[in-house]
Amino acid sequence: MSGAQMSDTGDHSHREDGPSSEATGLRVREAIRRSGLKQRKVAEAIGIDETKLSKALSGRRRFTADELLGVATVTGVTVRWLLGDESQVSAAPPNSANVADTDEDATPKRSIAEAAWTLFGRHGFDSVRIADIAAASGVSAPSIHYYFANKSELFDAALDYSVKLAFDRQIAWLDDIANPAERLERLLKLQSPLGRTERGEWSIWLQTWTRMALEGSTLSNYPRSYERWSRTVQTTIEDGQRTGCFQAGDPRAMADELTSLLDGLGIKVLTGVMDAETLSLRLRSYLDRAIMQPSPTATTTENTTETSTDRLKESS
Repeated sequence: MSGAQMSDTGDHSHREDGPSSEATGLRVREAIRRSGLKQRKVAEAIGIDETKLSKALSGRRRFTADELLGVATVTGVTVRWLLGDESQVSAAPPNSANVADTDEDATPKRSIAEAAWTLFGRHGFDSVRIADIAAASGVSAPSIHYYFANKSELFDAALDYSVKLAFDRQIAWLDDIANPAERLERLLKLQSPLGRTERGEWSIWLQTWTRMALEGSTLSNYPRSYERWSRTVQTTIEDGQRTGCFQAGDPRAMADELTSLLDGLGIKVLTGVMDAETLSLRLRSYLDRAIMQPSPTATTTENTTETSTDRLKESS
């Protein structure tokens, strides 16, 4: 099963004024129960020992962002649900479940979709056979057809899974960041094709764009999924404008420009035209020119304020 790997890691626990450890532990316990998984298996899947998981479930320690991502991925719920449906830092994706599905078909169907996501992302839609997905998910080919009518439906499910991974990553890692400038920088970093899982998501996105260009708008979830991402960026820009750290302007237009820039730079990285360091530099430069509010003394005194470039260099 593919976990949500972070390109920016660390022992990042949720702030004290957020959802209580005990409440989160109860929700994680419920998600595990409904998934039918053993606690030991969940601990292994999220990379901690069972003792640490038990302490977190009882509220004696806080789950880190990576642990919440792992729990959400392995049990099929969203990080937002685990945190109590309170976070507003990222717009909810279409078809997202608020709680683990109690349908007995949910777990095998999710496992098949995750296997399809991995194979499509690695080898491409045309190269992957139903038999390959069946083997990777540990079921028979007829079982695949019980849940999905054809390979196109499997790709749609893989796209939904990509959207869920991005959504969970944003909630887990952005919910604690109150400063809009820092949140926007982290959001762009999370969505860049720099980590293993992020590259898998980008591969699915690229194939989606190609299929839509060739076949027309047959992937009905795509426009809503992209709108979710754009709305998340727009909301962050609006927050920054209200606090005075971002320039004035049409937040929708600013979000469109910024997401389009990231799309183009991401494609260059995935195709080897640009390296990751150059992508980061281009994004930093654009943020300072078009998004961040310039310092009143920036035109007369150099190095008097910390720009987003400085902050991102320090975090690299």
